[in-house]
Amino acid sequence: MKGNILDFSIQTNTGIISGDDQNRYNFTGAEWRGQRPPTRGDRVDFDVDNTGNAIQIFTALGHSNPVQNLSSQLDKLSDQNKAEEQFNMLDWFVKCLKNYANFSGRARRKEYWFFTLVQFIILVITQIIDAILSTDFVFYAIAALALFIPSLSAAVRRLHDTGRSGWWFLIALIPLIGTILLIIWLATETKPENNQWGQPAK
Repeated sequence: MKGNILDFSIQTNTGIISGDDQNRYNFTGAEWRGQRPPTRGDRVDFDVDNTGNAIQIFTALGHSNPVQNLSSQLDKLSDQNKAEEQFNMLDWFVKCLKNYANFSGRARRKEYWFFTLVQFIILVITQIIDAILSTDFVFYAIAALALFIPSLSAAVRRLHDTGRSGWWFLIALIPLIGTILLIIWLATETKPENNQWGQPAK
């Protein structure tokens, strides 16, 4: 069976695997057959014993999943398991990146505006790098393209959180008035009631 390492503790020498069958399997370090210690996000092959524990765990060969690899790298930047009240600016940014193309659900104001702030900082830094290296906005264009989809999906989820369809984002195409109205909506407080896009985001 294949799966991904959810967690591994060196102190207790135990961990958990999320199997592709949507079940979770406990394992001990004695069953690990990799060259290095298991880490969160590792893709693995394993067997299951009659008690439901994972045994004979090997690093999966080939078929590297770039999305999973990116997700595990983001996990090293931010602990998404802590309460959102403890999130800092980077945590909110990483949350949006991990929801890269998720246009469903809702996003609270902090999630959207902290993502927008970090995105702005990154784009300013890339402009400075382009100016220093005389690269004619190459780094800026790469960063802007990479952040376009998560920025759009975060805005759609933010509109959902205010009780509006994500299609209202297109109002920004109306010069000046549309942009101002969209900014007002994106800054509107969370609607406290459930709606067709889910529960309130906070």
